[in-house]
Amino acid sequence: MNMSEEKVTYKKSDIIKILRDLNILVVSLDRIGSVYSSRKSDDEYDTLSSSFLTEWDVTRKLARARKVLEKAFSQKLGDDEMDELDELEKEFQDLQYWSLDNPLPKNKRS
Repeated sequence: MNMSEEKVTYKKSDIIKILRDLNILVVSLDRIGSVYSSRKSDDEYDTLSSSFLTEWDVTRKLARARKVLEKAFSQKLGDDEMDELDELEKEFQDLQYWSLDNPLPKNKRS
C-alpha cells in the first residue's frame, strides 16, 4: 500500500476545530514562555505549564485532532493483511515518548 502521495480532503468544520485548538495551544504556550522569560523562575514556569496542560484540557484537544487526521487513512486490508493505520503505526515505531526513565527528547540528552 502506498499512502505517501495520496491526496485527502477534510470537512472545513473539522479543520476549523483543529486550528482553533492549535491556535489556543500555540498562543497560550507562547504567553507562558513570555511570563517565564520576564520572571526567570523555573518553579513558576513549571506551575503555569502544568496548570495550563491540565485546566485547558490539552491532551483531549490534541487527541481530538489526531482522531480527525487518522480518518484519512484507510482501514481496508491490503494484500499484506495490513490497513493504512497499521502502516502508520509502523512509521511511528521509532518515536521516543516521554517517561520517568526518558524525560528528555533525544536531542536534549547529553
